Amino acid sequence: MKNITLASIVAGAALATAFTLPAEPVRGTLTGSVLLAETGKVLFDGEKPEVKPLAIDAAKSEGCGTVDTQDQSLMIGANGGIANVVVTVEIAGATVKAPEKPIVLDQKTCRFDPHVVIVPVGTTVEYKNSDAISHNVHTYPSKNEGLNKMVGAGAMEIQKLEKEDRIEIKCDIHPWMNSWLIVANTNHYAVSGADGTFTIEGLPAGEHKAKFWHEKLGKAEATIKVDADGKVAPVEVKMSAEKKGSGRRR
Repeated sequence: MKNITLASIVAGAALATAFTLPAEPVRGTLTGSVLLAETGKVLFDGEKPEVKPLAIDAAKSEGCGTVDTQDQSLMIGANGGIANVVVTVEIAGATVKAPEKPIVLDQKTCRFDPHVVIVPVGTTVEYKNSDAISHNVHTYPSKNEGLNKMVGAGAMEIQKLEKEDRIEIKCDIHPWMNSWLIVANTNHYAVSGADGTFTIEGLPAGEHKAKFWHEKLGKAEATIKVDADGKVAPVEVKMSAEKKGSGRRR
């Protein structure tokens, strides 16, 4: 019987290693999408109006903590940009997909947060109460089922919204509380920021109509064209308190 020494084992392992084929390199899969990279802007046209603070009832605000008294129904920045403008772009023939998880509309220090929220049709909305006191969630829809329920401290109510709609939401206990819930028939939407700018991603090539809505300033429209390579000129829209705004491409 042949003796197998440690040296022969090491030598054999080295020989096997020398003739081992190199491993195939790891190959990754690159995915991506064409984005609307440019930013649009919504500006106020005319003399900037005075917006007074909200009237907070001291007796009713007990337990609310420090309440933000800013009236969010018309917020115009130093550069004329309008906040909380709803921007939607509907794509013909596109399937609208609702998010898998509920979208949260919270109540904090006796204010709805956010003031304006957009969801696609079929979305489940969670009306959450992060305050230590009770609230009443009272919705005013045009097409969906209305909701008028007490939501206790730390509790929530859930509602699925199946129809395109524009819904104002109030709290009957705290009358200064209100927000807007927009149910859109599209997955391409945005709410303008404090400086009036917005960005919408994933628009396909072609000509589309962008629609703008603001709770105080009404409606406006603009036509946008997305090139085959995904580029599109920025859109600047002007809105005013006197007349319906109009959109133009820069």
